[in-house]
Amino acid sequence: MQKHLYKLVLIIFGSIFFHSCQNQRAPKLIGAWQIDSVFDFYNGFTFMDTNPTPREVHVYQPDKTMLRQGMGEEKIYYYELEGANLFIRDLPNSTVRNEQEIIRLDSTQLVLRKNKKPQFEGKNQVRYEIRYFSRLRP
Repeated sequence: MQKHLYKLVLIIFGSIFFHSCQNQRAPKLIGAWQIDSVFDFYNGFTFMDTNPTPREVHVYQPDKTMLRQGMGEEKIYYYELEGANLFIRDLPNSTVRNEQEIIRLDSTQLVLRKNKKPQFEGKNQVRYEIRYFSRLRP
């Protein structure tokens, strides 16, 4: 009985901690972010694009929508935060289109990591992209 009570208390405190972390990121994410650079990694080979074109702007709204502006187009997506994971969807409740990990989020910088599928068959392949954004001031 005591073990079950201990597990229950642990689950409750873990849930509270998880939701408090999630709530701390949400207000910081709200606003407009412009892409500064993109780092690509593939099995030890790296490339850093310090002048990505177009300079996309992602605008995160409190209603969980994200407006992506770039190449003369605008598209609305829906986002969801779970801890350090940022899920992007085309429509609410649709399958996740894009999953990224928030590596850094503060008042001036947003850094997102996205794991990518390998281009070739084989084991032990690592491929990911890191996008660096700067906050745009209104």
